Amino acid sequence: MNKKLENKVAVITGGARGIGRDIALTLAAEGASLVIVDIVQDNLDKIKTELQATGCKVLTQKVDVTQKSDINRMVAETVAKFGQIDILINNAAYIHYAKFLDYPEDEWDKVMGVSLKGYFLCGQAVAREMVNKKNGSIINIASIAGEIGVPLGSAYCTSKGGVISLTKLMATELAQHNIRVNAIAPGVVATENVRQVVGDDGMKLREKMIPLGRLGQPEDIARAALFLASDDSGFITGDVMRVDGGVMAAAIVVRD
Repeated sequence: MNKKLENKVAVITGGARGIGRDIALTLAAEGASLVIVDIVQDNLDKIKTELQATGCKVLTQKVDVTQKSDINRMVAETVAKFGQIDILINNAAYIHYAKFLDYPEDEWDKVMGVSLKGYFLCGQAVAREMVNKKNGSIINIASIAGEIGVPLGSAYCTSKGGVISLTKLMATELAQHNIRVNAIAPGVVATENVRQVVGDDGMKLREKMIPLGRLGQPEDIARAALFLASDDSGFITGDVMRVDGGVMAAAIVVRD
């Protein structure tokens, strides 16, 4: 049986842990060669070992996605090793929560730098390579927070709203090159990072607001990413796929 991503090369930013890690493992299982981008070398070393154990061809790159020079180096080394880039998943993010009236300017800049500027810089650099092949799929990990006002999330909501708009712009301009660009907007996903931010009580409260009655799991996002990366979604571009258990459809639900 043919694998969906055989002979494809995928770059995943923030790919060493959390949602990015699950996306990496899912794409690897479907035959993709992977370039894992992250800022923490220890995490890169761990995911490289994990992926190599599956037989996946993998390159790890320590990259600050706010720095154009880092990104250009990563793209050049990817092309030198694999000869192409077929898929980009912009997933790297930074979160800081604080009240709007007290939100620190330096934290605003850091969130916007990683979670929006980084998507622009990576998308631009990789798309230039994809243009040469007249083919590619770019997937931006957004959030339902980009469509609503989540308390304490001034910069996060703004950055994810920007990601959604950027996705539509990229899809429109890059369509002539046969490059598809879509976004995934997760709801609450049960990662350790989210639990550290909102606490156990916060996770329980959020679970009660989900019509399907459970928190999202990283593999839920990974399966959506696989669909958008593969030819199964060949006529889909400019879309924002909500993977939220029905939260946005229902507006608000509190389950007993």
